[in-house]
Amino acid sequence: MSDVVVPKLNNNDDSYTLIDWLVTDGRPVQAGSAVAVVETSKTAEDLVCDSDGVLHRMLPVNAECRYGDVIGRIFATEDERQRFVAERADPPEAGSPSTLDGILVTDAAAALAQEHGLSAQQLRDLGRKVVKREDVERLAAAGSQPSDPEPTEADMPEAPGGVRHALPRAQQAVAAVVSESHRTVPAAFAAVKVDVSEATELARRITRRTRRLVGLPELLVKAVARQRARFPLFFATGYDGRSVQLADAPHVGVTVDVGTGLFIPVVHDAERMPMADIADLMMDFREKATQGGLRAQDLSGGNIMVSLHNDADVVLAGPIVFPGQVCAVSLGGVQGELALDGAGEIVVRRAVNIGIVYDHRVVNGRDAVMFLREIQAVLESPAALEES
Repeated sequence: MSDVVVPKLNNNDDSYTLIDWLVTDGRPVQAGSAVAVVETSKTAEDLVCDSDGVLHRMLPVNAECRYGDVIGRIFATEDERQRFVAERADPPEAGSPSTLDGILVTDAAAALAQEHGLSAQQLRDLGRKVVKREDVERLAAAGSQPSDPEPTEADMPEAPGGVRHALPRAQQAVAAVVSESHRTVPAAFAAVKVDVSEATELARRITRRTRRLVGLPELLVKAVARQRARFPLFFATGYDGRSVQLADAPHVGVTVDVGTGLFIPVVHDAERMPMADIADLMMDFREKATQGGLRAQDLSGGNIMVSLHNDADVVLAGPIVFPGQVCAVSLGGVQGELALDGAGEIVVRRAVNIGIVYDHRVVNGRDAVMFLREIQAVLESPAALEES
């Protein structure tokens, strides 16, 4: 007998939701085959079994589960599974959902809701498919906050007040990461202006030659990755007050926001990856984000972040440092501006502001500026990027 155990899928979530079983009870399975689908705040992830045998499902669809939970078991034979069922004959697993006035509520959530005197309507107003303990904790905490002073007539809006809007789970995950970053990382910021006239022309040439869409984001990922050997601390992780873990390769997380939430998939070992492959991978990330197809392996392992704010009207951006990392590099929008060339003639050039937010406990300002200047030099004389 072996267990189907929930792995650690997302550091931002305390729990996940079992959204589908791919195999019914009593059906044979093979080692390595997918048997269930678990949803995190960012992805839906297939869970696989480790051995051949017969599946016994121990948690229903839409149930809450956590890292380390056993959601199923693989028995050698159906007879062995039936003996297990007969001998056990116990109540539903802790955390399985029950129905409360038409909504699914886990046992832990129902008990906490009863403890705080929360009504079924309050739970329904959360807008969740399955109400979990953490949802009830947030609801109870909100109800325990001191109320605002009673507004006067002058403060009242002309129309009736608006309704509460429940934030999507993905946005709640963003909120948790942002809060953790601001709570734990004493961040500082620096920025430089970069003439990207040659870089944008290079991007066009690579696009025509490779038939892959290459732009400044792809070039910046490569330019950042090339700095790991000279600036290892910028790619470090796991600051513990006295030390950091140096990276063996630059794994560059890139922000992707296509209107379905903010995601940070990772370009692994970006320094060794050809430009065309980086372009392919980043396009794949955008398509997956649009279709809800990003997986845990797409989002894990980053040791530095590139935050894209390259809308034409964005002049400068200061992202957060992802918790556990040391710095984040930001790309602003391309601006046309007048400048003097080497002969003193007025020319029009294309420029962007590239910024860096860094953990000041690990990196100092002088080094941050040197890091930016190296990226500036690569993008202003980008021939080496075409060869890589």
